[in-house]
Amino acid sequence: MLSFVLVLAIDVTLSAQSDDFARYLAFAIPYRLPVLFYLAGVWTIRMAFARLAAGEIFGRVLPLLLHRLGLALACGGFASVFLTPWFWRLFLGPAKGALAAFDPPAITVGLVGLLMVVLANLMGQAEDMRQELDEFF
Repeated sequence: MLSFVLVLAIDVTLSAQSDDFARYLAFAIPYRLPVLFYLAGVWTIRMAFARLAAGEIFGRVLPLLLHRLGLALACGGFASVFLTPWFWRLFLGPAKGALAAFDPPAITVGLVGLLMVVLANLMGQAEDMRQELDEFF
């Protein structure tokens, strides 16, 4: 999060040197929006490692990790492809941007995130079934 704040501070500093401060910020802030989601994904991984190191059971931590990480990646991809261009159109004018950006890496990351959410749900169901069978036997 600190890195995101530093990047925004650099953007504001550079925009202050620009001839059109508001226009530069209207471009730079939406451009940085997907970074928030990707940082949330990194933070989720860090929390999962900490929980595993503390001795939590892997089968209970992994579905939660995959779900949160998948959501972060899917939202980051969505922000890169759709939200950033929409904010540019909103702030800079409808003639200044597309409705969506063709960004194959962002699309791929978003789809991988959705796949991780589906896999997390399946793993969670499998863990619930395993616990139920352990209680039965």
